[in-house]
Amino acid sequence: MTYCAGWKYADSVFLLGDAAATKRSPPNTPRSSFGELHAQVRDEHVEESLLKLVPIASGAAVAFAGDVQLASELIAFLKNNYEDTPLDMLFSSLTASLGPFDSKRPVEVILACSRGAEANLVHWDTVRGLRVQTSDYCQIGSLTSYHSALTPQVLSILAAGKVPPERLLPMLAAVVQSYGVHDNLIDMNVGGVIFGLRVHAGGLTWQDDTNYVLYDPSFANTAYVSVFVRDDVLVVGSSLTDDVRVLAHSVSMPCSQFWLDSWKTYINTHLNSDQYRYWVFLNTLGKVITVLRRDAFERESRYVRLNATKDGKFTIGMSPELLPILVRPLVDRLDGSLPFRLNFLND
Repeated sequence: MTYCAGWKYADSVFLLGDAAATKRSPPNTPRSSFGELHAQVRDEHVEESLLKLVPIASGAAVAFAGDVQLASELIAFLKNNYEDTPLDMLFSSLTASLGPFDSKRPVEVILACSRGAEANLVHWDTVRGLRVQTSDYCQIGSLTSYHSALTPQVLSILAAGKVPPERLLPMLAAVVQSYGVHDNLIDMNVGGVIFGLRVHAGGLTWQDDTNYVLYDPSFANTAYVSVFVRDDVLVVGSSLTDDVRVLAHSVSMPCSQFWLDSWKTYINTHLNSDQYRYWVFLNTLGKVITVLRRDAFERESRYVRLNATKDGKFTIGMSPELLPILVRPLVDRLDGSLPFRLNFLND
């Protein structure tokens, strides 16, 4: 299974999803990029190995949960038939062409699309077909009921604060990413890196390049995970696993080796730079989340710096102004507040 969410905000539609895939074969790596132990769940294995967000047109993308092979066939159909087809007719044709569907291989799909000034959020599955949307938010997959309720609550608070659309996605992604840092979501077949995209005005924009910094209050164990998308392919570099992972769906990357050969030099250079729009600091003990947005790459950050070490790796330096914010304790005011603190800084 997986976890994906879609929501409408202003004149945009957003998608967010994890990268865990459930399969019968043992995992190729012992841990996810964020250090989660790839586990065996109900006689199957869960591994960070697949991007669940798939662009199908210039202003449309799909998120999916369920049987990967069947989902791939469904997504390929949507991609081949999307242009100029009314959405209800598109999904009717999908059902007529590929159904009836095996109840043992369920698939759920969220389609986010922007056609001119109109933003659409569509929810469909192999059991019930098109689902009636009663709100501007929907989620699919197997996240715990606690976190499933928490995510739209966080979103509603951010929306009420009129967060600019370009900042909404990295902020919510930071909160959802923290779930896996503090809870063993692998048991729910959910995990790995969380990433998203936005469709708007007939176009599609992936979440900005993001560096995650995981730390404890003493800063004795600091790790970083760099995440970015190029050509609809997700690249993840992690100091926790000391490797670089490339995650995509076959619809987005039909020839993986050719893509890797063409992007290898760029990936190595970018992973060793500080040119990331967002830096997200996740306290591994206190559930404190700090999102730092950088706007001027031509100058050094006031808050954070990458320092080269003799072994060719990097350490992260943090300013005296940033450190108190990262270690400020979480206060439970017993007033229904969210169970974490979310800070946002402009650099």
